[in-house]
Amino acid sequence: MVFSIVLTLLFVGVVWLSARIGATYYHINTQSAAPIVPSSAWQNFTDSVAHHGTSTIGLLLLQIIVILTVARLVGALFRHIGQPQVIGEIVAGILLGPSILGALWPEAFAFLFPEESIAFIEILSEFGLILFMFTIGMELRPAEIKSQFRKAFIISQSGIFIPFILGMLLTIFLYDSTSFHVPYLPLALFMGIAMSITAFPVLARIIQERGMSRTHLGSLALNTAAVADIAAWLLLAAVMAIIQSGSITSALFNFLFLILYIALFFGVIRPLFALVGSVYNKNELVNKTLVAVIFILVLVSAYLTNLLSMHALFGAFMVGLIMPDDNKFRHVITEKVEDVSLSIFLPLFFVSSGLRTELGLINSGALWALLTLLVVVAIVGKVGGTYIAARLCNISKKESLYLGAFMNTRGLMELVVLKIGLDLGVLPPVIFVLLVMMTLITTLMTQPLLQLMNALFKRRTKNKPKASAISHTKPILISFGRPDTGSLLLQLSKQIMEPPLLDEGVALLHTTINSELSLTDEEEYYEENFSPLLHEGERLGIDMEAIYHVTDDVLHTIMDEANREGNQFLLVGAGLELSGSDEDRKIIKQHKQLERKWKRFSISHPTSILRAGELFNDKTRRFFREADCSVGVFVNRDFTKPGKILVGVGEEETFSLLPFAQRMAETNGGSVTLFRFSALLDSEQAPLPAVYAESRGLGIPVEIGDEFPDKSDFLFISYATWQRLTSECPQLLEHLPSTLIMELRNSEDTLRIPATSIPFE
Repeated sequence: MVFSIVLTLLFVGVVWLSARIGATYYHINTQSAAPIVPSSAWQNFTDSVAHHGTSTIGLLLLQIIVILTVARLVGALFRHIGQPQVIGEIVAGILLGPSILGALWPEAFAFLFPEESIAFIEILSEFGLILFMFTIGMELRPAEIKSQFRKAFIISQSGIFIPFILGMLLTIFLYDSTSFHVPYLPLALFMGIAMSITAFPVLARIIQERGMSRTHLGSLALNTAAVADIAAWLLLAAVMAIIQSGSITSALFNFLFLILYIALFFGVIRPLFALVGSVYNKNELVNKTLVAVIFILVLVSAYLTNLLSMHALFGAFMVGLIMPDDNKFRHVITEKVEDVSLSIFLPLFFVSSGLRTELGLINSGALWALLTLLVVVAIVGKVGGTYIAARLCNISKKESLYLGAFMNTRGLMELVVLKIGLDLGVLPPVIFVLLVMMTLITTLMTQPLLQLMNALFKRRTKNKPKASAISHTKPILISFGRPDTGSLLLQLSKQIMEPPLLDEGVALLHTTINSELSLTDEEEYYEENFSPLLHEGERLGIDMEAIYHVTDDVLHTIMDEANREGNQFLLVGAGLELSGSDEDRKIIKQHKQLERKWKRFSISHPTSILRAGELFNDKTRRFFREADCSVGVFVNRDFTKPGKILVGVGEEETFSLLPFAQRMAETNGGSVTLFRFSALLDSEQAPLPAVYAESRGLGIPVEIGDEFPDKSDFLFISYATWQRLTSECPQLLEHLPSTLIMELRNSEDTLRIPATSIPFE
C-alpha cells in the first residue's frame, strides 16, 4: 500500500514539473511574438468541442447517430401499423433529406448534411450494400427451387418480361413528351428493369409474418421471387454492360468474361465451399480465418464484376449464391454479417438515397399524372404478368392473384437499382423521384391488397366448408417455447389422452418473437426447436405436425391457432413463474429486478427490450378466457412418470377430470386420490362423501383424501378451483407437485371421454 502511494505521488510530481517547464519554454518562445489575448478555460473547452464536432470523423459519427435513431423509430412505427420495417427506414431517409428536413429546418439540414460530407455516407452505404447483397444471395437457395422450378421459372419469366416490355413502351411516350437530355436506350432499359424488380427480402418478411413459409403458396412465392431476383440481377448486369460499353457489340466481351466468371464460381468454388460447409457448421468451428477468406472472396468478386461494368453488388450477390446449402453454416455466416449490414449500413443507404430524393421536383399536375401512370403500369405489369403465367400453370385464380400481389412488392431492391441508374446518369433526377415514389406506393399497398383479397375470398366462400382455412389438421395443439418443455408436454399428452383422440395426431406450435428474422435464421431456429420433439414423438408413437410462426405477438398467434375449426384441446406450459426449476426461478428473479429498476425511473419498460417477459408471466387467464376449445396449462415440478395422482375437487365440481387421472394411473401403474380443496378453503363445509368409481371400465379405484397429502406426484385441478386456491390459499403453491390446470368444453363430444358416473353413499 505504501508503495502504491509513493508511486502515485511520484507520478503526480513529474506531471506537475513537466507542466511548469512547458509553461516556461512557452513564455520564452512567445516573448517576441505579437501579444495574444488570453482566453478563459471555458472558452478553450467550447472551442475544442466545436472543432471536434465539425471535424470529418465528428460530423460522420453525429450523422450516423441521427440516421440510425430516426431510421429505427420510423421503422418501428411502420412495423406497428403492419407495414415492413424497411419501408419505414426508406421513409426515414426521405424525412432527413432536402424534401422534409431541408424544407422545414434548413439550418439543421445544412449543418448535419453539408455537401462535402455526403460522399463519406455514400461510400459507407455502398460497402454495406455489398455485405447486404451477399446475405441476400445466401437466402436464395438454388437447391430448394428444384422442386418447383418449372412453375417458378415460367411465372417469374412472365413477371419480369411483361413489366419490362411495358416499361420500355412507357419510355417511348415519356421521351416524346418530355426533354430529359439522356440517351433513349439506357433510359428505356432502366425503366424496364425498374418495373421488373421484386424485393425478395421484403416479400420473405411478409410471408413469414403471415405464417406461410411452409405452405405450398408461400413456398411457391418465395421460389418464384428467388428465380426472379437471380434473373433480374443477370438482366441488370447485362444492361449495365451495354450502357457502360457503349454498344451491344462491345458488351459481348463483358458477356464472355461474365460466363467464364459464373463457370468458375459455380463449377469450382461452389463445390469447394460445399465441402467446407459440411465441416464448419458450428459457431465454434467457424474461425476468423474462414470468415476472413469469405469476406475477401466477396470483395474480390465485387471488384471483378465492377471491372466488367456489371456493378460490385452483382459480384457480392453471386458469392452468396454459391455458399453451401447447409442451414447451420449459412446461419453462422449470416449472424456475423447481417446484423451489422442491416442495422448500420442500410439506414445509411436509405438516407443517401433520401438526400437525392427531392419531392419538390414533382411540381406540376402533369408530373403527378405521370406518377399515377407509373404506378398503374407497375401494378398491371407485375400483378397481371404473374397472374397470367400462374393460370397457365394450372394454379387457382385465388392463388394466382396472391402470387401477383406478392410479386408486386419492390422495396429495397428497387431502390438499389434506381440508385445505380441515378449514379450512372441514366435516370434524370425527376424520374428517379417518381420511381422512388412508385416503389413506396407499390410496396405499401402489398399488405392492404392481401387483406382486401382475404376479405373478398372469405365473403365468396362463407357458405362453403372451411377446411381449407385450417392451418393444422390435428385435434390436439401443443404450444411450447423451449424444446425440453415441448418434450414434457408430448409425454404428458401420451399419458392423459384417450387413444382414439391421440391416434389422430398432435400439432406442435412454436413461435419466435422477431419480425426481422431472415429465412436462414428461420430454418436454423425451426430445426433447433422441432428436431428434438419430432424424435420424441417418433419414440412415443405419436403422429405430429409442426407449425412455426415468426411474430411480434406470441399470445395472439397461439389463440389464432387454438381457435381454428377442428382443434379440440390446447396444451401449453404455464411459463417460468410457476416452474420448480432453480434455473427458471433465477431467470424470473432477474427479470423482476430489471422491471423494478425501470419503475424506479417511472418509465414503463419498453417491450422491445423486455419482450421476453411475455414468456415469463403467467398467461393462463387469457388462455382460458379466449380459447374456444378445451385447455390444459401445465406446471412443471420435475415431471416424469407420476405414481401418486391427486384430483383436486372444488365446491361445484363435475368430476370431469377423473378420466384423465385414471388414464395416467393406468399408463404408469399408479393410484388416484380425490381431494376437495374447498375443505381447506371453507372450514365449515362437510367432508367429501365416499366415492366409488369404476370409470371407463379401467378398474382404477379412486381413493378419498381427508387431508391434503404431503407427498403426491401429480395434480389435476380445474381452472375455477385453481383461481380460488391461488387467491385464498397461495401458500400451497410452493408445495404442489406437477400440476395440470384444466377447463373442458364439450368433453364428451370432442375429447372422446365418456361421462364419469360417480354414485354417492
